[in-house]
Amino acid sequence: MTEAEQDAIREEVRTLVAGGTTMRALATEFGIPYGTFSSWMGGTYGGRTDRIAAETRRGLDARATKARTRALAPAAPGFVATPSAEIFAGLLAHAQHMGEFGVLVGGPGVGKTTTLEEYRRANPNAWLLTAEPVHSTPRALLDDLAETLALEARGLSSQKLSRAVTTRLRGTGGLVMIDDAQHLTSQVLDQLRAIHDQAKVGVALVGNETLFARLEGGSRAAHYAQLYSRVGLRLTRPRPTKGDIGALLDAWGIEGKDERALLAWIAGKPGALRGMTKVLRLAHMLAAADGGTVTVKHIRMAWSQHSGEAAAPAATETPAREAA
Repeated sequence: MTEAEQDAIREEVRTLVAGGTTMRALATEFGIPYGTFSSWMGGTYGGRTDRIAAETRRGLDARATKARTRALAPAAPGFVATPSAEIFAGLLAHAQHMGEFGVLVGGPGVGKTTTLEEYRRANPNAWLLTAEPVHSTPRALLDDLAETLALEARGLSSQKLSRAVTTRLRGTGGLVMIDDAQHLTSQVLDQLRAIHDQAKVGVALVGNETLFARLEGGSRAAHYAQLYSRVGLRLTRPRPTKGDIGALLDAWGIEGKDERALLAWIAGKPGALRGMTKVLRLAHMLAAADGGTVTVKHIRMAWSQHSGEAAAPAATETPAREAA
């Protein structure tokens, strides 16, 4: 690569920097060490400049491809207050204002996580953590809870950290929300019970059917009994309702009867509303490339690409079942 070609690439980088992107951010994005990238930009790099120029060229091309893809992507609607989301929010509000445990169990894609995020955004003293398999000990949960509450955990024993978390929560009238709570062990759940009892705050456990099975199975283990007795409200939603599907399709501006029926069928598949949203986003991109609006053809193509199945069924086939 000639010096003139390298200078042209440098000029593209300078244009991005003039637009507000930092050199360090570009180096990270392109996978080039910052010191190497900055010295090449300044013309002082002592190694193979053509190699750095080639890596920068690849990074710039990838950036342009990303921009073109995003330009085709539709502006997805924000939070949609589906009927189920309103019920979920009611459970969260009850747990917060009554200082109780709430348990919400739902299938994938029924809107649990989006409702939790919206509740956190709209309500003061509502904190959201997402449980992971690593949360197998009380200390792991306490560390994440301390970070969420902006508490310094370094150097504190688990006992002192528990006290610090409890002190921070006491008197707030707040709500601690745990998404994917099926990952929590009995020890961690007992730690949450202790914080709830001492701080007098609400706690909402949200997860899949495994969570319910553990908390209220017919042969419930003794170490869950104390927690179970504190549950003030419990709710299960295995699949989205017709009202949920309709509200989301309205938000996306889907009006055609055949299109709505086909998308309702997709919402009845594993992934539910989340899967339907992914198909809708892809269908909009396909329609934009055709210069038109979303049709059954675009939805079928999007479903095929999303699911790996040959094609979606005809739009007149049975749509998703309504939840009980």
